[in-house]
Amino acid sequence: YAEILHIRMMILRSLFLPKAGLSSSARRAFTTSLSLRPLPSGPTHFGREVLNVDLASPNLPVEAIVSALYEHGVLLFRNQSHLTPLEEMRFAQLFTHQPDDIGGGQSYTGGAGTQHRLPNYPSIALVGSYHVKNFYGLTAESPGVYNDWHPNQRAWHCDGLADTNPPPDLTTMRCLQTPSRGGETIFASSVKAAELLPDSLDPPPEDVRINYRLFGKYEIAREGTNLLWAQGSKGSTDAAWDVNLAAGTTVPLVVRERHSGKRSLVGSYHVASISLMEDAPDAPPRLGFEEANRYVADAWRPGLADDLLYKHQWQVGDLVAWSNRLVIHTATSTVAYKGESRLHTRIRMRSQPEDAPMPWKT
Repeated sequence: YAEILHIRMMILRSLFLPKAGLSSSARRAFTTSLSLRPLPSGPTHFGREVLNVDLASPNLPVEAIVSALYEHGVLLFRNQSHLTPLEEMRFAQLFTHQPDDIGGGQSYTGGAGTQHRLPNYPSIALVGSYHVKNFYGLTAESPGVYNDWHPNQRAWHCDGLADTNPPPDLTTMRCLQTPSRGGETIFASSVKAAELLPDSLDPPPEDVRINYRLFGKYEIAREGTNLLWAQGSKGSTDAAWDVNLAAGTTVPLVVRERHSGKRSLVGSYHVASISLMEDAPDAPPRLGFEEANRYVADAWRPGLADDLLYKHQWQVGDLVAWSNRLVIHTATSTVAYKGESRLHTRIRMRSQPEDAPMPWKT
């Protein structure tokens, strides 16, 4: 059964175009009801499918869509194959972003691997295993990033967290080609993960900030929340051009999502060490590499139980949008679809400073 979400003049008013000069039909578009239903074969505590919305429409129910994203964390829009890059960018710009990133800026770096970008829309990257010829001016091919992964390997992360400040809030992915099997993207609610934090964690999670870094070489634990070993810095390699902040970032583990007020976790497997919120920036970390990675694994484990996950099986035309403050996600191994194409566009832009991950305790 579809849920009917009635939204009138709600949150994020400052992100939208001023309404005073809009036509009566455009003003109605801001307050149109939105039909939602739970994600297919997924849990019901987060995520929704949006019904009967064409993202190419000039009269999108903007406030309803934005409010739904911050209520549910993930939104799925079917049948969006016809979107142009301009229309994808228009949708992404409904959410917090920095204007410099529309033209590329720090919108894209390759934590896992470098992605090709559309020449005239450099904030739109192609991800997957593909060969394209003159696709909006881009001719390129990629064998995929996760070809050597075990079928059960995971790599949980919030986009851009390890080398971008402020990191992206919104990420969108749109499916252009999908294999006959495999290729899922898996999501978990970071809000639920915050609810399930173990009481035994020491230091207390709300007092913790995680120090992240893009290492030159590393091995991800099979469960995907932490590293087993790491060395060097990607910022000191030939791929340094693909790193925003070579020194890494420092981010609270437990955050207050600005628009919804929800208590949530943010994280990435690129863990270097742990400090406390009260520590000076130049103070030595409280937990070094090994202890920090064990701590992070323990913190996330309850919230990533299999029955809490949404495993999205892509269909051509799907557009999935999510908040990196409310959900965490992972790609999956290419083993299941070796030799087949998987192609998506993806957009992520730095948020405005006020939308950066803020500590729950203020």
